[in-house]
Amino acid sequence: MKRKVAAILAADIVGYSRLMAEDEDGTLRQLAAYRNVLDDFVVHHRGRVFNTAGDSIMCEFDSAVETTRAAIEIQDYMRAQNLASPDGTRLQFRIGISVGEVVERQDDLLGMAVNIAARLEALAPPGGICLSRAVHEAVASQIAVPFEDIGERQVKNIPFPVHAYTLAGPDEGAPEPQRSGRRFSSHLTLALAGAGLIVLTGVAGLVLQGRLPEPTEPTAAFGPAPPVRQAAQPLLLPADPIEVFSRLVQRGGQVEDPTSAPGLYHNALLFEAKGESIGAHRAYYALARMGLEFIDPHLRYAALVRAHEGRFIARQVYAELNEDVPTRATALIHALQFDGAERTAKLNALIEKHPDYAPAYYLLAEEHSEERTGRLQTAEDRRIERAALGEFLRAHQDGRLAQFFLDQAVAAEWVDRAHKRHARLEVSAGSVWAPPAADFEP
Repeated sequence: MKRKVAAILAADIVGYSRLMAEDEDGTLRQLAAYRNVLDDFVVHHRGRVFNTAGDSIMCEFDSAVETTRAAIEIQDYMRAQNLASPDGTRLQFRIGISVGEVVERQDDLLGMAVNIAARLEALAPPGGICLSRAVHEAVASQIAVPFEDIGERQVKNIPFPVHAYTLAGPDEGAPEPQRSGRRFSSHLTLALAGAGLIVLTGVAGLVLQGRLPEPTEPTAAFGPAPPVRQAAQPLLLPADPIEVFSRLVQRGGQVEDPTSAPGLYHNALLFEAKGESIGAHRAYYALARMGLEFIDPHLRYAALVRAHEGRFIARQVYAELNEDVPTRATALIHALQFDGAERTAKLNALIEKHPDYAPAYYLLAEEHSEERTGRLQTAEDRRIERAALGEFLRAHQDGRLAQFFLDQAVAAEWVDRAHKRHARLEVSAGSVWAPPAADFEP
């Protein structure tokens, strides 16, 4: 029998027996459909399903990081699907992840890591994930999500306590009306009154204004919706939006009925600071649809969607924005919603298409940085990081960078960090920094 080290993902359906008793055919159809999607996520992260029994699924991966990313994407997908389903028919997974030595017997895997993953799955909240300490140590610096340390747990048929960490779904602990879909969601109709838009977003994509019937009922979450129009109310761009934004920041206070990018961004940041996520979503979305090249509002908006709706929905939102109002900024932020090699490939493709687009060089450098690659950073990674940072700093030196940031403080932070990282790389290369050569070869 072959022994090896593997990361194991165990998943099963919450309340499966009840769902089968209430609607066996419907539950089996849902499970089959979700299994197909789950298999795709597993394959995408270079894993394989090695065992299934009823509602239980066991998967093997070579990497704890890829296993955890797959688990997060699976739960994001399930959450998005459930938002459109009645409470009593929703399928929710619990997922457990462990890593350790396993024994391979034909196509099956046996061993303590498999058993622990199954027990951790039982500790996960509905829609959540539970990790062993070894997995948490491997992924904590690679995946920026809030894990909760639940300490050592004695679990069935494991002779020693298992130290575990959980990652709950965003609805965990929320009041029932909120879980039933009344909070902001990409699957709800959003009354974006400030922009005169009604949008329905979701896994199937955004359904834009002009394709929906005029609403006759108020939307549940946001009050009366404006009538649907064929074109959004025009949003204005001041002669110097960067200067206008700077004055708004200095003045403080909310802008009433903003009609410009600086006003929308200023309000969005205020709403975020006050914890008013719905107002922030509205302002960011109206600004995102203006088709401007400022990237800092897009970065904040994508982060807000990921935090509330998950990365699966953030990816869908920016896929649609990039199709409807394509700019270099939407293409860049869409690329960032992917992971690993796929994100790097999209950044390289964007640079190839727009070789003078400075922000893409900075983010490509991050992909190859020691902070991202850790101990796996190679000499080639360092070469690419150094060259990309050089191109970014050249753009700053030539005055081609500021135009991409409404908030110049964000641009200054990027430049400062780029200088420090580039200087370290130059020292390690045994030379003193000079303006980089024009050629860039990723």
